[in-house]
Amino acid sequence: MVLPDLVLVGDIGGTNSRFGLVRAGELAPLYIQVMKNEDFSGLHDAMRGYIKSVNLVPQRAVLAIAGPIRDDVVSLTNRSGWTFRPGDLAREAGLSTVEVANDFAALAEALPHIDELEPLGPGHPRPDATKIVLGPGTGLGVAGLVYTDGRWLVVPTEAGHIEFADQGDREAAVFAVLRRKFGRVSAEQVVSGEGIERLDAAIAELDGLDLAPRDGRAISDAARAGEARAREVMDLFFAALARFSGDMALTFVARGGVYIGGGVLPKVLDLMDVQKFRRDFSAKKPHEGLISDIATVVITAQTPALTGCAAIAARG
Repeated sequence: MVLPDLVLVGDIGGTNSRFGLVRAGELAPLYIQVMKNEDFSGLHDAMRGYIKSVNLVPQRAVLAIAGPIRDDVVSLTNRSGWTFRPGDLAREAGLSTVEVANDFAALAEALPHIDELEPLGPGHPRPDATKIVLGPGTGLGVAGLVYTDGRWLVVPTEAGHIEFADQGDREAAVFAVLRRKFGRVSAEQVVSGEGIERLDAAIAELDGLDLAPRDGRAISDAARAGEARAREVMDLFFAALARFSGDMALTFVARGGVYIGGGVLPKVLDLMDVQKFRRDFSAKKPHEGLISDIATVVITAQTPALTGCAAIAARG
């Protein structure tokens, strides 16, 4: 059954796709499902599977995509082969339109509408000041949210791919291994779920350990169990996340706060030394005073990008 006021909202990542349905003008998605991308040949196949499972056919869709949009062609950065044109996707799915936004632009859209937040250190975000949202997942996304003329303006970015510098001799040695393997070290190479795995492999190589690759869960579990190598990996990851977050706060002068989303941090937050995170975040001479006043929070909402897609749909 096709319902004229029903909108499909989707958060399409490199590993998983999340779908839900909203009534036009509403912000709370219903019938939310998480689907593994590896089970589908492409986005159309995943959308068709979701629509069939809920037995409701929306009129249009708003999708948050983990990747750039160039000349009406959308490609997922961390999902090879999932490339499409929104108009073609709409025709294939039997929808009137498919509107596409960068996934972290959708997260930015959600910021004024969510309150499931956990503070990292002191302070509270200023309500009507510039905010940024960033987050390690399969990759690393960043977007800004600027308050101007009584409304919010989203600033999409690809800042996760900027060059990222090491600090200290040990980190320099780790990054040298990454440069040899990948050619350059972007922020995403380190500050992401796959970044944790890359750091682990690099440290194993430096220490002469002939060990099989480990996934992020195995590494974080080993850190909890007290393994020195895994603990070092997580410390490097948190330090890199803090420095990158501080760089983005400085770039945007984000007095409205730095919001950290993505799927990785909530799973490893128990391993973070929050006071050290804040020290690393604020170490931005000569602007320590400016950065130290900016609040950092973790987004704990389960599907904030779907809320952002709903906010986009509500405008149109």
